[in-house]
Amino acid sequence: MNTDLTVLLEIDWDLILPFALPIIVLNLLLIGTALYDWSRRRQLITTPYVWFFVIIMLQSLGPILYLVIGRRMLRNDYH
Repeated sequence: MNTDLTVLLEIDWDLILPFALPIIVLNLLLIGTALYDWSRRRQLITTPYVWFFVIIMLQSLGPILYLVIGRRMLRNDYH
């Protein structure tokens, strides 16, 4: 495994940053939106802490999965 971090110093960050910054901001916005919704609906969702870890651990895919699937899995549906 290559653990040489000096490669990061050779990257031309001025070229990459204009493309990477919007992606990073949109990803953080997506995660923030999902976490905000999760915190407001935590009592209604089945297995809320599983969805919390999905949102945090799967970065871009986790919040999308939660917002599309997890919001619909309510506790009242199983009674």
